[in-house]
Amino acid sequence: MNADSAASALQVAESLCARQGIRLTNLRRIILEILISSAGPLKAYDIIDIARDTGKRITPASIYRTLEFLLQYGLAHRVNTLNAYVPCTEEHKHNPLMFVCSACNKTEEIHDPVLDRSIQTRLGELGLALRNGGVEIQGRCRECSAKDEGASQN
Repeated sequence: MNADSAASALQVAESLCARQGIRLTNLRRIILEILISSAGPLKAYDIIDIARDTGKRITPASIYRTLEFLLQYGLAHRVNTLNAYVPCTEEHKHNPLMFVCSACNKTEEIHDPVLDRSIQTRLGELGLALRNGGVEIQGRCRECSAKDEGASQN
């Protein structure tokens, strides 16, 4: 994410917090900035290591408490298959549809209201509801698929 996108994502987070009457404390901001600036999903201890490299000391209890806050207010998503976290730059709370590359762990949040409605409808018909996250779809991203094709041609 470039600097403009990162700044925009932080503004979205601040706006969301202000509307909900909650505080984006210094620690919450630091962890959210780390997630936003990352090239991919981060595990809790990865975040601790990155923070330590910038001179910030974060305990495991603090990181998990802060991540729980970010999840609760829709500022981050947990990628269950990787046991990792990614920022959410959308201004609404939702159950994400996430694509996860099984080769490189790249994640992409999919915004498709029709697909989301279809999944919700079908789950309702089955008497089920999404909890603690959304739907994760595993596959291979374009780059990894291209590498696979290149390797099979050699």
